[in-house]
Amino acid sequence: MPEWNPILGHLPMLPRLLNQLPKGAQQSYCFGLLTRDFPNSDGLFYIDLWPFSLPIIIVSTPELAHQVGQEYDLPKPDSLKPFFKPITGGLGLFMMNGEDHKSSRALFTPGFSANVILEHTGNIVDQAQVYVEILREYANKGEIFSLDAITCWYMMDVIGAVSLDAQLNSQRQHNDLASAMRNQIQRHIREEEMNPFKRYNPMRPIMEWYNGYMMDRYICAELDKRYQEWRSAKLSKPKTKSVIDLVIAEYMRERCAGDTLDVRFKSWACAQIRLFLFVGHDSTAATIVYSFYLLSRHPAALERVRKEHNEVFSADLLITPQLLKEQPQLINQLPYTTAVIKECLRLFPPAAAFRGGLANVSLRGSNGQKYPTDGMGVWVLHDAIHRHPNYWPRPSEFLPERWMVGPDHPLYPPKWAWRPFEYGTRNCIGQTLVMLDVKVTLAMTIREFDIQNAYKEWDQFNSSKGIKTVDGERAYQISAGSSHPADGFPCRVSIRQGK
Repeated sequence: MPEWNPILGHLPMLPRLLNQLPKGAQQSYCFGLLTRDFPNSDGLFYIDLWPFSLPIIIVSTPELAHQVGQEYDLPKPDSLKPFFKPITGGLGLFMMNGEDHKSSRALFTPGFSANVILEHTGNIVDQAQVYVEILREYANKGEIFSLDAITCWYMMDVIGAVSLDAQLNSQRQHNDLASAMRNQIQRHIREEEMNPFKRYNPMRPIMEWYNGYMMDRYICAELDKRYQEWRSAKLSKPKTKSVIDLVIAEYMRERCAGDTLDVRFKSWACAQIRLFLFVGHDSTAATIVYSFYLLSRHPAALERVRKEHNEVFSADLLITPQLLKEQPQLINQLPYTTAVIKECLRLFPPAAAFRGGLANVSLRGSNGQKYPTDGMGVWVLHDAIHRHPNYWPRPSEFLPERWMVGPDHPLYPPKWAWRPFEYGTRNCIGQTLVMLDVKVTLAMTIREFDIQNAYKEWDQFNSSKGIKTVDGERAYQISAGSSHPADGFPCRVSIRQGK
């Protein structure tokens, strides 16, 4: 434990850590700095931040992370509920524990199987074509724009199609569901928010209620529509394989069909769909942006990706959309592209893992020391683990080759050290969809466009003092729902010459 004050706990150390970071950088960076202060420790720290949070155990090693998420499978703590309540409106799958989590996840598992997700390739391609059109428009204008913003709307349309079989069209026009979710995220207040004008703004709870009402109204209407289609057709299997159709079919498997869908089920389903809309678009959008960013900074990797896409889809960009729709399995023939995405997720993981301690669980350090978890939050810092020099050779370098070598190679990823989707019973149910989304997006864009960040111009126009990078990265991560690039990733896009 760092030096502790009997009255103020560890609050006095925060200014020293925060002064090493840009204003607004995600909080995990702050505590990741502690791993550098104590390089020979077990990679575990007790942190006392009362009254802002419960006591926290910071974990930054793969072995301890494995104990937290797999060996002991620690539960999600109640302290996370205030964070997710405005997003989900109810108890979402992410916050469930025990049998509730097991049974609820079982209802959704069929909708996220690899085969079912691959069948959504056509839906993703349709939305990607709109995204490509928008990028072309910005290329013609030649102006700076936020790549993160337009990519979030793009991914919102994708997850709307996959989860609800609905055409939200939010990339081009207002949609009640998409707009309410994006507005909810933008208004969201985290525990670390110190600005009283934001935290205690009287309009915030009113807008949170209104956004929640708009999302529930939209989703309930879709649930009713899908249920009546299922009921009138007397189907044992749904017509489409959207998440909502598969869940209704699974739920009704052992139930008698009434005139309307059970109210309690609708309330439960609304919370789950809202959760999937959030996590399904937010973190994936950030991963797409960071993929563009890293490839733009590494021309050799970029050319290798383009070459791989030409070999799989042919050099004729016009036929790529149709090929993907007719032969979606082609997307699984991109080993180097997959390696690029995995390396992107290593360098810029979209989130961390947070669990609650138990009275009968103590984590074991490398020297045999036991660390009690009772009454504690346990925070597994993915970014600290992913860049830890004890586990990753050349940890801050972008090296997709890590994911294409054998176990005997020095670059081979260490066990349990890559955790963007976590492991165990609570691993990300939508990870196959995330990988498909990013691959399809790159296949549709990377050979047509050159995308370059415009942070230098942005900083000149938006002059501000202070630190502007984290470990030399101007596109450091901020907390905005999940982790996103600072300032929305201002960039310029151009049509690639000689493609």
